[in-house]
Amino acid sequence: MRKTLLSALALLSLLFASISQAAVMVGATRLIYDGKQNEANLAVSNREDDSPYLVQSWVSQYGTGNDASLNTFIVTPPLFRLDANKENIVRVIFTGGGDVPQDQESMFLMNVKAIPATRDDQRDANVLQIALKTTIKLFYRPAGLNGSPKEAVAALDWQAAGGTLSVYNPSKFHVVVSDLKVNGTALTAQTDVLKPGEHRVLPVKGSSGDQISLSYIDDYGTSITAPAVTLR
Repeated sequence: MRKTLLSALALLSLLFASISQAAVMVGATRLIYDGKQNEANLAVSNREDDSPYLVQSWVSQYGTGNDASLNTFIVTPPLFRLDANKENIVRVIFTGGGDVPQDQESMFLMNVKAIPATRDDQRDANVLQIALKTTIKLFYRPAGLNGSPKEAVAALDWQAAGGTLSVYNPSKFHVVVSDLKVNGTALTAQTDVLKPGEHRVLPVKGSSGDQISLSYIDDYGTSITAPAVTLR
């Protein structure tokens, strides 16, 4: 009985999460902050016909497992009510900070949490409400930074030495990898992001003549397959 109840609750949670995900949506899969601009904007929309939501937004550090809000960015409005079939624009403002380099791209996380608001007809009822958090990558590009993600992919330096495969990203941009294949075989442990200046040893054997096929995510969230590279 207990196992059946837990299974039912799990299915119900998935159902509500699916409904929430379809209801409140962000207008992009990544946010590019151009340092020449005063702000970056992100559209948040409520696709529900009759349910309002409270929306909370903030920027956190990438890759730390800590989603605490950073003082490096101000998000306005940080908390607002989003009525059914409405859209609002969230503004992200860079406040500066010596820990953010101005000679290369930096990556953060943009968090948007949608909390279902309680309707009048639900106040005296037992209603399961689940908050859904959407997280997308936020790239801060300082003013005057030369290059592009496409050029960064072309500049990747692939090496096979000592039976291992490694890659070096000499550019000032992040390379977000969507698919990586060696001789047509996809790596089981995929590489998510190659940071500026990063040297990465991959968990696969490599040798001269191997063909590397990489697909990356561009600024518009599209997966682009780069020209294949043959190891020397």
